[in-house]
Amino acid sequence: MIKINGHDLKTSKPSDLDASLIEATGCSSAEVEKLLGSGPDRAARALRPFLADDVLPGGDLAAAIAADSGALDQIRTLYAPAPASEPKKGDA
Repeated sequence: MIKINGHDLKTSKPSDLDASLIEATGCSSAEVEKLLGSGPDRAARALRPFLADDVLPGGDLAAAIAADSGALDQIRTLYAPAPASEPKKGDA
C-alpha cells in the first residue's frame, strides 16, 4: 500500500509487470525511472498496473500525483528490487 495525496492506494504487483507496463506506457520496468520524471501523467501510467482499474480513474490519479510532492518516492518503492535474503547460518 502507498499513500498519494491523502489517498491510501492498495497495490499489487502484476504477474507480468513488463507486459503491463509496455501496454500502459510503451516502456519496460527498466525504463520506468525516465517515466517518473516526465510528469504526473506518465508517473500515473507507471503506477496504473499496480492498482485496481477503479482506483482514481481517468486523470484523477495524475492530479493526485501532481498534488503530492512525495508521490514519486512512493511510486519508486514499488519498483525497488526485493531485498536479498540473508544467508542462513552455516552458509558461506
